[in-house]
Amino acid sequence: MFKRTKVTDGTATGQGPDAENWDGKEVGFRKKSKVPGVMITQYIEKLPEGKSHPDFTRKPIALTIQEGKFAFFKAIVTGDPKPTVVWSRNNGDVSDPARYQSKYDPNSNEHTFEMPHVKPDQADTYKCFAKNEYGQAMVTVVLNVIEVGFKMTKAPQQQAEVANCNFKKVLKRRSKVVPKAEEPEKKEGEIDPKFWELLMSADKKDYERICAEFGVTDFRWMLKKLNEMKREREEEQAEFVKNLSDLKPIHINADGTASFELEFDLLDPSSSIYLYKDGEMIPYTKELGDKMKHCLRKVGRKYIFSMRDLMPEDAGFYQLDVEDVNMFSTDFKMVDFLVKIQEVKAMEREDAVFECVISAPLSKLMWFGKNMPLEQGDKYDIEVSEDKLIHRLVVKDCMVVDKGIYAACAGIKSCNAWLVVEADKGAPKGKKTARKTTRAGGSGTDLQKVAQEQQQILDKEREERKEKIKAAREAAAEAAAAEEPEKTADSGAGKDKGAAVKVERIDKTSVAATTTVAGDSGSGHSAGKASGGAKQDGSHADAGGGHSAGKASGGARKDGSIADAGGGHSAGKASGGAKQDGSHADAGGGHSAGKASGGAKQDGSPADAGGGHSAGKASGGAKQDGSHADAGGGHSAGKASGGAKQDGSHADAGGGHSAGKASGGAKQDGSHADAGGGHSAGKASGGAKQDGSHADAGGGHSAGKASGGAKQDGSHADAGGGHSAGKASGGAKQDGSHADAGGGHSAGKASGGAKQDGSHADAGGGHSAGKASGGAKQDGSLADAGGGHSAEEASGGARQDEPLADAGGEPGITSGLSDIHAIRGQPAELTVKMNTDCDGAWFKDGEPLKSGGGISITKDANIHKLTIHSCRDTDSGLLRFVSGDLSTEGRITVGDVPEFDEDDLHKFSKPVIVRVGQNAAFKMPFQPQESLTVSWFKDGTELKDGGGVKIVREPNHSRLLLRDCLRSDSGEIKIQLKNPFGAVEATSQLIVLDRPGPPEGPVETVETTSSVIEIKWNPPKDDGGSAVTNYIIERQERGHSLWTKLGDVSAEKTSFRDRNVTHGKKYSYRIYAENPQGLSDSLETADSIMAGIMILSGPPGKPKVVSTSKTCINLTWTPPEDDKGVPIIGYQVEKRKKDTNQWLALNAINEPIEDVNYAVKDVTEGAEYEFRVSAINESGAGDASPPSAMACAKNPNMRPCFKDPEDFLVVRAGNSVRVKISYEAEPPPHITWLKDDEPIAPWINVINTEGMSQLVIPSSKRSDSAIYTIKAKNSVGEAFFDVEVRVTDEPKCPGPVELEQTVYGKVAVSWVPSPDQELDDRLYYVVSQHDSNTRMWKTVADRLFANTYTAHNILPGIEYHFRVYAKNDMGLSDPSQSPTWGANSNRVPISSNGVSSMEISFERPPSILVPLKVHTPPKGYQLYMTCAVRGCPTPNVSWYLNNTCINSDKNYYITNSCGVCSMYILRVRENDGGEYRVVAVNSLGKAECSTKLTVRD
Repeated sequence: MFKRTKVTDGTATGQGPDAENWDGKEVGFRKKSKVPGVMITQYIEKLPEGKSHPDFTRKPIALTIQEGKFAFFKAIVTGDPKPTVVWSRNNGDVSDPARYQSKYDPNSNEHTFEMPHVKPDQADTYKCFAKNEYGQAMVTVVLNVIEVGFKMTKAPQQQAEVANCNFKKVLKRRSKVVPKAEEPEKKEGEIDPKFWELLMSADKKDYERICAEFGVTDFRWMLKKLNEMKREREEEQAEFVKNLSDLKPIHINADGTASFELEFDLLDPSSSIYLYKDGEMIPYTKELGDKMKHCLRKVGRKYIFSMRDLMPEDAGFYQLDVEDVNMFSTDFKMVDFLVKIQEVKAMEREDAVFECVISAPLSKLMWFGKNMPLEQGDKYDIEVSEDKLIHRLVVKDCMVVDKGIYAACAGIKSCNAWLVVEADKGAPKGKKTARKTTRAGGSGTDLQKVAQEQQQILDKEREERKEKIKAAREAAAEAAAAEEPEKTADSGAGKDKGAAVKVERIDKTSVAATTTVAGDSGSGHSAGKASGGAKQDGSHADAGGGHSAGKASGGARKDGSIADAGGGHSAGKASGGAKQDGSHADAGGGHSAGKASGGAKQDGSPADAGGGHSAGKASGGAKQDGSHADAGGGHSAGKASGGAKQDGSHADAGGGHSAGKASGGAKQDGSHADAGGGHSAGKASGGAKQDGSHADAGGGHSAGKASGGAKQDGSHADAGGGHSAGKASGGAKQDGSHADAGGGHSAGKASGGAKQDGSHADAGGGHSAGKASGGAKQDGSLADAGGGHSAEEASGGARQDEPLADAGGEPGITSGLSDIHAIRGQPAELTVKMNTDCDGAWFKDGEPLKSGGGISITKDANIHKLTIHSCRDTDSGLLRFVSGDLSTEGRITVGDVPEFDEDDLHKFSKPVIVRVGQNAAFKMPFQPQESLTVSWFKDGTELKDGGGVKIVREPNHSRLLLRDCLRSDSGEIKIQLKNPFGAVEATSQLIVLDRPGPPEGPVETVETTSSVIEIKWNPPKDDGGSAVTNYIIERQERGHSLWTKLGDVSAEKTSFRDRNVTHGKKYSYRIYAENPQGLSDSLETADSIMAGIMILSGPPGKPKVVSTSKTCINLTWTPPEDDKGVPIIGYQVEKRKKDTNQWLALNAINEPIEDVNYAVKDVTEGAEYEFRVSAINESGAGDASPPSAMACAKNPNMRPCFKDPEDFLVVRAGNSVRVKISYEAEPPPHITWLKDDEPIAPWINVINTEGMSQLVIPSSKRSDSAIYTIKAKNSVGEAFFDVEVRVTDEPKCPGPVELEQTVYGKVAVSWVPSPDQELDDRLYYVVSQHDSNTRMWKTVADRLFANTYTAHNILPGIEYHFRVYAKNDMGLSDPSQSPTWGANSNRVPISSNGVSSMEISFERPPSILVPLKVHTPPKGYQLYMTCAVRGCPTPNVSWYLNNTCINSDKNYYITNSCGVCSMYILRVRENDGGEYRVVAVNSLGKAECSTKLTVRD
């Protein structure tokens, strides 16, 4: 005996349910589920009756879904008691209710696990556990999430993961072709990557077409590069697949789907296959087939990608990858019909022409005629022009049956038209008209002209692409030649170099050319020009870093002092200007994508490279004396570092935009170390200097604070222009000299403050929306106000010798301005709250504002208000409030709340009514707007795209499609348009019509009498969306299977009176509710309702046993004496086995036994039974009768008898003989077999079974022919039966044939008998004749038992041949051939011997040539009896049976053919037995013969 193996569930921690409820260590027995993939553990070996372990009837299906969609798994679980279902995941928990929700629907018994707004980190293997007290079932399912777009927040994480060697998270699945939303701005002339991908998957015959499409003309270069790329690609493919072949590009199928195919063998069957469209991964299914749009199925080695429900947005570039290697790429294009086919009217036997023009070249259209695809052949001609724009279908030799609709299909676009064929009335009737040479139809327009115009458009686009590629190559050559001189910047005025376009390989990043400009520029963000002013005292004039697209340059100074070039944010190049005294010229931090470098100085003094905002590198310029070159703060993600100095001094690192920290280094010689303005989240500060010279803090673009460092000698500490929302201020100076605040990047106005000595006060270019101004200085020196990048204020720092410009004291702004959106035509109010009562001024876009013109400016203590009474478009702009050195700013944007057209709103408000299973569509047009969000709601719940919901957002409308609507989908549908100015909503109603629900039960019985039954019910809860019109009532009589319709009642009435009932009978009723959509499910009565009261019959008489056998006991009984006045419709019989107490019914009450006797066949041989009977009337079964006497199921004693035996058997010699005889006898008899009344030989087998005996002779011989007798004997008697067995074979052929002519025209044919004639009394002969006239063999005699035959009508001059066959039950023998009988052959010579021929006489008395044979046929068999008679003249033959002439008896068929006398009996009867005699009489005598016929039973 095999033992079950006990197993332990090894679920790891975190992968299964909680430890409290699910220990994961249950000991049990593994069970197999009917659903593949389900693991079942049963806790006990044998389950109690009626109980079961959990199992899944529907398991969750693996899901691949796009990020942000609604993901869910569904499962259906069975088990008794009802199992508890818990979900888990392999890597993580599912306890967060905002991300994971488990639900259960008791109606459908579905367990649902939902993940709204699924995220990539939720991709995992999930487990579903179902558990009850008897076992546990578990199934796993995989969720794959496709990420959408590139997440900026992941860039630092990826860099950290690369640093930690965590490459699995960094590597993401990307297509070679990036999505359109992510692809970088394509440079003019750059070749699309799709070009190479298409070439590697295309046939060579398509190379020219693809090159022409992408504008490539250098085929030699293309082929050389393509071969290199193919070699690389094949090496990559060989790692995953082999035998890649049969690449078929995407095409439209006849069923409206699109598909492409390829064949390959995966080296690793577990390798993943990915599909991309325009570089974005698309989900597909292998199991659900028609439920998803995209499907990838495998047929043998062939992989077929198909796409259904084609839409114009399905056009694109499709790729199939195995792991990270591309296998196939194809381009799916949509074409349109410029000229559609038109209706054609043609005469019979005339050709009809359909023609059209398409928008793009296509080698073949799909033509359909009467919904059948058409191909080139005898009936149809399909023509295509050379440019493949004009397509024609010619229907040749039109007949009336060709009439119908014909269509042309190009992808998802199609057009159709009628072909009308008119009969030729002038044709002669009954004759086919000649075929006409004319053509009917055509579009009626100049197709060639339309095609030429379209071709010109396509050629123009192609030439433009060629020119772009050519220009790009020339520009690349010029850029390469000019690359070396660009490394050193010119001194003096900068040169404006145009952008140089470089064409690189498609897998490298192109670098834009940079532009160098001259002069000081202000740092304004506008498109204007900002320049530094000239200073009279020669002090420096700083040009702030301008963000505009203009040019930023340093100004020239009279005394040759320093002129700084502010950090221009343009796409050009910012470099320091030339100085007359050779002092240093600083290159401000340019925000371009180019390169910012310091200019060369004549005296070798330092040239600082300002903080460039490009993605490139900012480095210090080379100095002649080797002194330091400062690297300004680059805004790239790279690193900005100071250049190396020849004297070993320090090279300053500018403030990069990276996440790091940029600070100035300490210098050994005490010269200054500048910290460039870092745009990171860190802090940029000036370094400490040993000699006390200045340490400049560059303008940090971070959210931190940029401040100047403290100087020991009191020289100035400059605070660079911070790009953050913080505050940029100058550092405190001990000697009271100026503290410069670096240039903020504001879009406002940057101006210098007034100086007491008349010198110039420079205002750094503010990057914020406010205004940066310099503070007033008492000593006349300048105080520069650097422009902060935030909306806060950038002000001059406080000095120890003059606390006038202290920005941190009173007054202050407690509530400033912020960005607002105002509705056009509505008032708007802006409020600024100060901490003290002080005055202030309002500015709009740098211009001062005053009350008037729809604007009111008010002041209430410390609260300042600006009110716009009716907002207009001109009121949009940047508003700024300034109070002293304090300012705050905010932008106001004027616009409108979205609105709907009244007609569209009215149309949308109409309810949409659909039937269950249909799709419901809603469409709402609106005006295109920016920042417009469209949302759809159903009953207040927002709808998301996915599942059965399809939401399409177009610029001017939005559509909602609800697929396969259910009744529960009925409700309010709302669309909401929302922008920053407000929201507007429109509502509609969705009504899903369905059949009504069943009427509410239970069915109440209001009244029941002998003639009436009245029932009542309640209306259905759900009317299916339309009112119930009526109820239909059906009735079933108990004991019958047929339901009969009684009628219907109106919807207002919920009761019915059935007057056609019979007293005592029981009835069941069911009620249907009906509405225009159909019938509901039925409400049926729980129990049958009886008409009147129950009246049961009295007991029948005691049953009597008529007979018994081992398989049947026959009973009879008498009807009951008292039937209580109710007719009896039948009886029910019950049995009870001896020594048991249980009575078993042999028939159901609704299947009564109509007679008073019954044969009980459900018995066991040898068992004893007693029986009782109940009478059944309309009320049911009455009292049971007294039980019968015990009866034993056994056969009664009987004499043996044989059942339908066969008494004759013919077997071919060598085959086995099987004689089967069935019999009945009780007790079982003794069986004996005899052969011709002698015991059978030992090699003959006898097989006896119950009721049958079988005699078997394995290999028979002729000597086995005999009469076999079976003898059955028991104590009651005995029986015999004879079976004649004839073993024979195909007979041997007769001996030589002789011919003799005794009378003119007759030839006697005689032959030697066949050797088998003595062994087979059923053997006879067949004679065939052939003559030279007909040259055909024909049978002239059959069933001849004699060895002679007389041929008649033998003519002279004709050759005759005869064949003689022997025939028996096995068939014909080979023939014996006669000699040729002709005119001069085989004649009997007549010798006269001197006697005249007239003396010869042929007369003779009758004689019997072949006598009759003895026959012993079985009763009912046919019989032939034959003899041969000769005599001249021909004797008269008579047949006698027991001395009675039977010639005229119709029961016998008697013939006489040339002396062969035959008698045929169709079916032998008992009275046919006796003595048969044949008497032949002529004038010369008499002859007779006789035989005896014995008829066997």
